[in-house]
Amino acid sequence: MVAKLAAWAKQAGDKIFPFHRLNIGPRLTSCFVLIILAMLLGNAVLLWQFHRVSDQAQRLSGVDQELIAVLQAHTSLMSFYERLDDLAHSENTAGLLTEAELLRTALLEDSRRSRSVLGRLPPEVQLDPALLPTLEAIQEALPAELAAITVLAKSKDWQAVRLRLANQVRPLETRTSSLVENIDREVGEKRRQALLRIGEAQRRILLIVPLTAAMTLVFAAFLGLAITRSITLPLGRLMEGSKALAGGDFSHRIPAAGRDEIARLGSVFNDMVVRLQELYHELKSREIYLAEAQKLSQTGSFGWHVASGETFWSQQTFRIFEVNPATKPTVDLLMERTHPEDRALVQQTIQRAATEVRSFDFEHRLMMPDGSVKHVRVVSHPSTDNEPGDLQFVGAVTDITERKQAESLLRESEQRFRAIFNEAGSGITLVDLISGAPVENNRALQRMMGRSREELSRLATYDEVTCEEDREADALLFRELCNGVRETLREEKHLILKDGRSVWANVIFTLLRGPDGRPSRVIAIHEDITERKKAESDLQNAIEEIKKLRDQLYHENIALREEIDRSSMFEEIVGESPALQTVLARVAKVAPTDSTALVTGETGTGKELIARAIHKRSPRASRAFVSVNCAAVPPSLITSELFGHEKGAFTGATQRRLGRFELADGGTIFIDEVGELPLETQIALLRVLQEREFERVGGTKTIRANVRVIAATNRDLQAGIDAGTFRSDLYYRLNVFPIEMPPLRERKEDIPVLVEYFIARYATKAGKKLRGINRATLERLMAYTWPGNIRELQNVIERSVIVCETENFTVDESWLSHKLDTAEPAIGTLLKLPAPQEKKAIEAALADAQGRVSGPSGAAARLGVPPSTLDSKIRAHKINKHRFKSA
Repeated sequence: MVAKLAAWAKQAGDKIFPFHRLNIGPRLTSCFVLIILAMLLGNAVLLWQFHRVSDQAQRLSGVDQELIAVLQAHTSLMSFYERLDDLAHSENTAGLLTEAELLRTALLEDSRRSRSVLGRLPPEVQLDPALLPTLEAIQEALPAELAAITVLAKSKDWQAVRLRLANQVRPLETRTSSLVENIDREVGEKRRQALLRIGEAQRRILLIVPLTAAMTLVFAAFLGLAITRSITLPLGRLMEGSKALAGGDFSHRIPAAGRDEIARLGSVFNDMVVRLQELYHELKSREIYLAEAQKLSQTGSFGWHVASGETFWSQQTFRIFEVNPATKPTVDLLMERTHPEDRALVQQTIQRAATEVRSFDFEHRLMMPDGSVKHVRVVSHPSTDNEPGDLQFVGAVTDITERKQAESLLRESEQRFRAIFNEAGSGITLVDLISGAPVENNRALQRMMGRSREELSRLATYDEVTCEEDREADALLFRELCNGVRETLREEKHLILKDGRSVWANVIFTLLRGPDGRPSRVIAIHEDITERKKAESDLQNAIEEIKKLRDQLYHENIALREEIDRSSMFEEIVGESPALQTVLARVAKVAPTDSTALVTGETGTGKELIARAIHKRSPRASRAFVSVNCAAVPPSLITSELFGHEKGAFTGATQRRLGRFELADGGTIFIDEVGELPLETQIALLRVLQEREFERVGGTKTIRANVRVIAATNRDLQAGIDAGTFRSDLYYRLNVFPIEMPPLRERKEDIPVLVEYFIARYATKAGKKLRGINRATLERLMAYTWPGNIRELQNVIERSVIVCETENFTVDESWLSHKLDTAEPAIGTLLKLPAPQEKKAIEAALADAQGRVSGPSGAAARLGVPPSTLDSKIRAHKINKHRFKSA
């Protein structure tokens, strides 16, 4: 019932009095004000009732005063009548006269007083209508009657006096007597009514007082309950939240309704819970990290309260001491785990620290239950945050067993190193970085340097055993080591021996750091590499020679590739003339054999193309095809070019070089312009053709030659034989299978086909589309005698394609020599001349051509030889062609 009433009171209070919106102070003030207002309301009701009782009392007082006034007037009148009547009966004139004035004065005074009293009565008191007129009548009649009586008394007419009193004064007394009776009745009725009303008022007062008190108490209780509930309910929730928070429940939240202090306190509590939750999770994370860090570093923490002896260990400390975490740690347990030989030290350290209140840092051993020994380091300091007399120590214990084992191994290793250092085969020295002096040297270094240990130790700096040219490099290396740029470096240098000689040494410098981590010393390991350096020098010379040979071979290969590229345009033999078909038929017959072939013909007729065709259709097609132009090589070097040379065979022969015959081993060698060979080279070539072997120039080793030889020339070799410039036996060895290449003027039916072939080839290269050839141009090409044969035709076509700006192919008429159109050129005349006459003919042709070699009016065209052949011959005869340009 009380709970329901409280709930109803809360609901009603929330609706009527929204206390949750007020702060607690204003809320209590409002409660007290409302209670006081309720009490004032009850007092007001009581005052109202008291006011009514007062009104009735005033009415009762007024009625009583009215009755008193009437009685007073009646009494005065009766006293006046009786006194006069007594005086009249005594017939005492003097007394009557004396009393009459006094009675008149007293009667008038009483009458006036009664009227004054009646005038002051409350308005609520209703007077008898006859009262005031009666009093006024008495007041007006008595003086006259008294005067008349006085007159009569003076006349001694007492009978008349008595009659006048009986007839005139007595009626007034009777009249006041009846008035008194009427007023007495009215006063009695009014008093009764007033008493009834007063009684009712008293009963109402008796009812209002407890009712007002009860209502005030109920209202006060209602307000107190509402206010108390508005305070205690949030406080209860706050207590529940506090208990939940104390129990580790961070999910509990307090409803923060309203704007009072408790609501704000609830909001602060909720915010605090959120922050505590974050801090709790952060603390747990840090605790996990700390535990993992302690586990990884093998360091545990502890706390020791000196006065109580209470000790705290972390989980890692329990693991280090190999104690169950459920066991309570104590100092006795610590002493039990301590190694017997270290217990005195531990006990003394603990007592000194507790007595002198100072930090301690020491190492000792632990004896485990299984008999194993651990080494630990204990570091602790007194806590300064405690009150005096409450001494506590906080510290850490680290398992340094592995470090101790490592130190033991390091000592053993140091001993082994010392033994190895002294007995090592390499020279080792320890150099101080600050002074630069060698600190320690082993026996091997003493033997290498030819100095004793004392002599090496007396050296001021390491530079004293270093050659002067190596000291600057050493200083740079040492700076790099000192600055920490490098930890290890290697250097090959000269070391100065005691007798002044120097030896090559391979030195490995390794930086050593001190306990502070700074570079302190350098260990230098020396290895005598004098013999190796000598071998390396010899090897380097050999490598340089090989490099030169390789570079030369590389350039020769490039030259060969360029020569192949230059000849790649003749990959296809174009033409259908009977003369060309005859040549191709001979090629097809000789190609499968291994016979030597001699290809003759004018320059530019495609002799090398025929040689390649023979090679490609031979069993040697998968091997190398090596071409050499004898006219392009100086006569003094042609032998080396063909057969190679050994290192030092002649001036400039700095390395071994393979000849063309060795490069073509298993394949085919094409010797172009064979008629240009010097006689001594012809003898070597004859031996290759006969014996299939040769020696390099300057060499003694015989080399077998598995090579097919194809020679070509545009000379008349028979004329050379007659002139003594060509050996006849070599001619017969070369002319096993002769092939004569017809000039272009003898196969003019192939010119259109060749023109179309070259146009298509060079138009594709130039990115042009040529749809046809001008008829006049074709007739002009057909009419031309082509002293340069197919090569000249190729050059003309390429030049024309470059300058052609239309889709029809044309050739500039000026490009064809008219002088050669009408007469047969002197083809081959130069090739048939002896060397002295050949030189004169070349000089004459250069003079006519003003030093120009190529072109339609050049010396090559005049002599009927290719420009490249003429250039070779100019270099061979050492002719300065520039001196003819001034002509």
